[in-house]
Amino acid sequence: MHDHKSLPPPTAPPLGGSVPVDVATLRVTAGQALAVGDGAPGPGLSDLADALRGHVQLLVPEVRALARELPAEDAAAQAAKAGCDEAWRRLHTPRGFGPDAARHQVRRLARSVQSLCDHYETLNPPVDADGPAVR
Repeated sequence: MHDHKSLPPPTAPPLGGSVPVDVATLRVTAGQALAVGDGAPGPGLSDLADALRGHVQLLVPEVRALARELPAEDAAAQAAKAGCDEAWRRLHTPRGFGPDAARHQVRRLARSVQSLCDHYETLNPPVDADGPAVR
């Protein structure tokens, strides 16, 4: 039996670091959330909400780190910072009440994930094999 006190603390990859964000997978999850229909929330809605929260928690520090690398007056960096602030607010806003509250919250989080993916791709363009990344 392992004593949990003897295990090393978990480590996260460095911000803006060596492990790229899998934007395609994050976008698929956001698309699934936006496709949730009207009616009673299904049993998978809670899992979808948890996944989206995790996506926001992953993306916000990454996008903020990329935005910090640019001049303060850079329009893309300013937009990214505003998107991060909005996503973080949505992450920490209570769900609300009523039969549609869970679905609305999931859709808001999904839109934030899509926005953060857009900012991530804008601030972190792919590098062309023939030259530097173009922004």
